[in-house]
Amino acid sequence: MRTVEWISLVLFSFFGTASWLRSLSNRARIAINVIAAIGVSLIIALQFADRVLPPLAVSVIRDWLPAPLMLMVYWQAGRFAGKPNERFQELLHQLDREWLGNLLKGPADRRYCRWISATLELAYLFCYALVPLGLGVLYLADMRRYVNEYWLVILTATYPCYVLTAFLTTQPPRELEMESAPQRPAKIRALNLWVVRHLSHHLNTFPSAHVTATLGGSLVLMRHASVIGFAFLLASIGIILGAVTGRYHYAADVIVAAAVAMTVFALNVFFT
Repeated sequence: MRTVEWISLVLFSFFGTASWLRSLSNRARIAINVIAAIGVSLIIALQFADRVLPPLAVSVIRDWLPAPLMLMVYWQAGRFAGKPNERFQELLHQLDREWLGNLLKGPADRRYCRWISATLELAYLFCYALVPLGLGVLYLADMRRYVNEYWLVILTATYPCYVLTAFLTTQPPRELEMESAPQRPAKIRALNLWVVRHLSHHLNTFPSAHVTATLGGSLVLMRHASVIGFAFLLASIGIILGAVTGRYHYAADVIVAAAVAMTVFALNVFFT
């Protein structure tokens, strides 16, 4: 069993166990444990897949399986949602006010500001695709030997975000600042809002899991394919900026997330 599979196995088991130790609704507890059972079953089944599938098929499945497993852990964390930690939430909000000042008080009217805002919204939209695209790059560049390192950095940096989200619940800043939002958002922003409304658990992840996953993956690509990795790094920076300006995350979310991703990557380089 690969290290990345062990990491996911531990997280599924952790959340499943924690659901019985925390006061949750029966519906939430059942959902957490059903997800845990499915995730654990997939990982265990993979260990015996070579008995019924060709080696190449098993290898490809093993490379791509962490993607859906990571999403499953994300949804597990979301089922722990309770009352927001208002003290911590206000701290994050206060830091934004101190660090960003008047920058985020309202939509800018100048044309170039609207263009920058739309560009950052588009960048943030790519946070969902960047990780699988990075994996695809490793395939196309004949660098599958680095897939395990790719997932190791991403999962090690991202899973702690989900754990903190489960036990330190906060709302995203856009939910607290709805009165300042434009009545008719631009099309790209409208698409982003539709995605987070229908395909997320509506909680703020601290640190930002989108930043840890995309930045961590980009740094691994930079190490082994500098040109394409640099392009991914620029996209990751766009995601970081778009997360804050679009009010999908607090500034502290992305700063801490970037620090976590870079630290995990540095440790990976040091020990390999």
